[in-house]
Amino acid sequence: MEAIYSTFEEAEEILLEEEEDTVRFIFTRHGRTHLNVERIFQPWTPEGDHLNPEGMTSAMDLGKKLNRVPIRKIYSSDWHRVIHTAQLINEERNPPLREIHLLRSLRDFNFGILCGMSVTEADSQHPELSETRKNNLHKFEAPGGDTFAGFHDRTKEELARIIGENSMGNILVVSHAYVAKCLIIAALDLPLDEHANKINIKNTSISIIELKGRKIPGKLLVLNNR
Repeated sequence: MEAIYSTFEEAEEILLEEEEDTVRFIFTRHGRTHLNVERIFQPWTPEGDHLNPEGMTSAMDLGKKLNRVPIRKIYSSDWHRVIHTAQLINEERNPPLREIHLLRSLRDFNFGILCGMSVTEADSQHPELSETRKNNLHKFEAPGGDTFAGFHDRTKEELARIIGENSMGNILVVSHAYVAKCLIIAALDLPLDEHANKINIKNTSISIIELKGRKIPGKLLVLNNR
């Protein structure tokens, strides 16, 4: 799996021209939060953690970067840090879109008993879970939370639904690291066991996938570029 372009700037001209029956997804992750900096598994609540100053700035910068790109819809997780990111991106558009579509189905992965722990604490207290998460993510099951395979299946279903709602154009999806990872894997129809640990999504990075005829698998234009 290799992207055609290394940076958003190299792919930007393609995004400026819409094609009939072609959908291009721009996937991004919310801006950084205090818990991201401290490497703490986010609590699984709608409020959760808030963007820190760096996170807000990077979201606004992403909005400026995307300002020239015609975007037909913005979909966002309905959790605060993602909504705020989507709003900051949209506010930089001229004019901004009237509506951001909030979806429960784009909510973060539930890490169960690991929520609120630092990565260091999780490694110490739950070494087997940490080993699976780091090396065999497709088999990861969070006690009291999600299984990665089940989470991927739900995300794949949501991607199909979003494709069905859009006949053409650029669609921005603002979500979480694991959501964006699963959306990319699903859109490219990649084997989960081979790619779950290979794709890592940075805060406010850009990944772009083009679906000709709105059909999967798509073409990877840009991956995880900031």
